[in-house]
Amino acid sequence: MSNIETSHKVKMIFQAEEGSLSGGYISTSLSGFSGKGYVTGLLNEGDSLEVKADIPNDGQYKLLIRLASMEGEKRNFLYIDGDCYGQFISEKTDSFEELELCTLFFTKGLHTIKIAKAWGGVDIDRFMITSTTPTNLYTPTFQLVNKDSSASAKKLMNFFREIYGKKIITGQHTAAAHGPELDHIKKVTGKLPALRGFDLLSYSFMTETDEPTDHKLIEIEENKGSIESAIEWSTRFNGIVTFCWHWYAPTGGKDKTFYTENTQFDLNKALIPGTTEYEALLSDMDEIALQLKKLKDANVPVLWRPLHEADGGWFWWGASGPETYKSLYKWMFERFTKEHQLNNLIWVWNAPNKEWYPGDDYVDIAGVDTYVPNGEYGPLKCQFDHLQALINNQKPIALTENGPIPDPEKLIKSRTPWLWYMPWYGDFVFNGLSTSEEQLKKVYDHPYCLTLEDLQSVSLKES
Repeated sequence: MSNIETSHKVKMIFQAEEGSLSGGYISTSLSGFSGKGYVTGLLNEGDSLEVKADIPNDGQYKLLIRLASMEGEKRNFLYIDGDCYGQFISEKTDSFEELELCTLFFTKGLHTIKIAKAWGGVDIDRFMITSTTPTNLYTPTFQLVNKDSSASAKKLMNFFREIYGKKIITGQHTAAAHGPELDHIKKVTGKLPALRGFDLLSYSFMTETDEPTDHKLIEIEENKGSIESAIEWSTRFNGIVTFCWHWYAPTGGKDKTFYTENTQFDLNKALIPGTTEYEALLSDMDEIALQLKKLKDANVPVLWRPLHEADGGWFWWGASGPETYKSLYKWMFERFTKEHQLNNLIWVWNAPNKEWYPGDDYVDIAGVDTYVPNGEYGPLKCQFDHLQALINNQKPIALTENGPIPDPEKLIKSRTPWLWYMPWYGDFVFNGLSTSEEQLKKVYDHPYCLTLEDLQSVSLKES
């Protein structure tokens, strides 16, 4: 380790080959490394590299890694002092390159930095820690992009402005309209989440597909009635509502056709007026708009999260690349806001990659979906910082899907102000492996976490 300090600026370098390895090995095969070699071969579950950093002063620091990802995009987990800070993505490189991982608020003394395999390995040359000026986390704009937004949507966004960085909204996704996850949370904690996530997967036209699995058939049937449940959640319980849409491909396919591999639907053709694909896609969009209008008529503001995870490519709306996706996103925005006047929607963008950003004029809130190993309650700051930089800190940021729930004390300590969290449904709740019952109780009892009970004294809508 080398330590350079100039005018109170600290720069510390840690060679990967001097760290502790679990799996993997040290190599000198690639050219361009610094030090005596680099670490490679972190390809199996549990493989990791750890280095120790002796920090000279309390303060904010940037953590960078110099790596090579010659075989394409890879994902790995970052751990700080044993807490999972989420995944970082390394795009394909031709040589060793520097990648900023996140900002860290270190206290003086010894700290650990660990990289563990997630989706494939990378070649790691070194880490670098540099002191930096603290970031102002509270500068995002909470002005809605739809100039005709409803009074209730504006009021909810103003509520978000008031709590951002001071509280986190508890959330839970429920794929089934009856929401069995809520019963479990209530039984364990005595409370309910402030935010409930719904899906429109049973509402588009082509949900009858070839070769349906039992799980698909059950999921479609149990999802029916979600619109009515969402209205009840808002109007009767004063809860916050968010919707995603696992959009069954407009021209069909097999089983769950929102997956790219299960449909031949061509989004490029669907963007050409007059084609069969265009008419089918437009018909679906207009049907969903009619469903969302029921929420508008009930004065329910909706955190609308369409076309999620497009950058992953596993859903058909992302399979044709970023430009096609952005065209669809903007078309939907214009169609819903102007043609259908769905002014109750707050637009949540959820494809956190710079090439996939539709622009500030189409996004109210930026979101990340990320899953880490069971029982890891770290703050997931890697993804927060990545998205914050991507949107130039102009939009509030939410954890729109997750597995384990981040520990509120670790969120506060790391200064990671997610607006809300929302675990996925089913086993992510019931089996106690993703988030233990003990941890669930801690979260719902913590003063940093807003539950449904906390919203009973809050006016979230204009009457």
